[in-house]
This record gives sequence, C-alpha cells and structure tokens, in this order.
Amino acid sequence: MSIWRKLNTLFRASAHEPVAKLVDANDMRIFEQELRDAEQAIARSKRELAHLMAEKTRLERDNAGLQAAINKREQQASQALEQNEETLALELANLIAEDEALLHRQQQQHAKLQQQESELRRQLRDSGRALKHFYSEMRLAKANRHAEQVTRQLRGHATGLHSHMEDLNVSANRIRARQTEAEDVEDALTKLDQEQQHGDLDARLKAAGIDNGVSDGAKVLERLRAAQDQSERTDSSQPQP
Repeated sequence: MSIWRKLNTLFRASAHEPVAKLVDANDMRIFEQELRDAEQAIARSKRELAHLMAEKTRLERDNAGLQAAINKREQQASQALEQNEETLALELANLIAEDEALLHRQQQQHAKLQQQESELRRQLRDSGRALKHFYSEMRLAKANRHAEQVTRQLRGHATGLHSHMEDLNVSANRIRARQTEAEDVEDALTKLDQEQQHGDLDARLKAAGIDNGVSDGAKVLERLRAAQDQSERTDSSQPQP
C-alpha cells in the first residue's frame, strides 16, 4: 500500500506542478494585480471611514441637541416645582429620564464610532505605508528583470559579435594570404622578365664582341698571367746586389 500512496502523492504533485509553473511565470502580473486590489481595498476603506465620521458627526449634533433639551426641561421642571405643579414637574422629569437614557446610548455609540475611526485610521495609515513599500518592491523587481533581460541580450550579442569577429579575422587572413601570394607571383614574374632581358642583352653584347663584364675561367687565367708578367718585369728592373 505504501507504493500506491506514493504514486498517488506523485500524481497530485504532478497535477500541482503546472499550476505552480504558471504562477511563477506570471508572478509579476499577479503582483501588479494584487497591488491594484489593495488600492481598491484602501479606497473602499476610506469611503467607509468617511461614512463613519459622518455618522459620528451626526451623533454629536444629536447629542448636543438632546443635552440642550434636557437642560431646558430641567429648568422647566424646577420652575414647575417652584409653582407646586407636581404633575407637570413629574411629566417633565419622565421626559428628561427618557432623553437621558437616549443620550447615554448615543454617547456609547459615539464612543464606539470614535474607537472604530481611530482603528480604521491606523489601518489605513499602515496599509498606505505598506502599499508604497510594495510599489517600490515592484519597481525594483521590474528593474532587476529588465537588467537580467538586457544582460542576456548583451551576452547573446557578445557571443554573436565574437563569432562575427572570428569570421572577419578568418576572411582578412585569407585576403592577406591571397594578396601575399599575388605579390610573390608578381615579384617572380618581374625577376623572370629581368633575367630574360639581361640574357638577351648579354647575347647581343657577345655577338657584337663587346665585353659584358661577366667573368669566366679564361678571363681569370688571363688576369693572373698579366699579374704574373707584371711582377716579373718589376723584379727584373730592380738592380742586382
């Protein structure tokens, strides 16, 4: 049975997983909607506070009117007693008692409204500060998410740029290699042309019997013999001891 319970747990977890992923994927939208809901709740609370304050003000006016009526009837009751109008004084006293009971109930209601107003004001004040904090959190979260997106984009651009630079470097090397090869071929052709031109010139000089300045073995021997003859003449011209 333990295996079946584990499988059942796994199925329930698997069913929950898409919902969790959906919530995670839309966390910012959910957060923004929750902030809007909180703003609407604060606005409703403000209206409730305004109605409560208006009711408290109405009670204050009613209580002030009742108190004034009680004071006036007390004076009337006192005058009736002075004139020995016991029945009239008792009637006035009953009215005073009813008004005093009503005034007491309304004063209790006023105190309760005052307490509710203070509590609601505190809640609105705390909620307003918390809402500002959460709005700051949302702006920071959006900024961080935007920074993450920009970082990912820059990383992708940097990777693409590096690839482009490598391609450009390869192409530039190939172009330089072809240019170097072309220059080498051109230099070789120039040398061949110069050699061919010199060969033709030497042939024409030789055909014309003109020395082209090229040294060969015969000329070297001729130069050596001339140098030897010169040395012998120099030795013979010197006086013998």
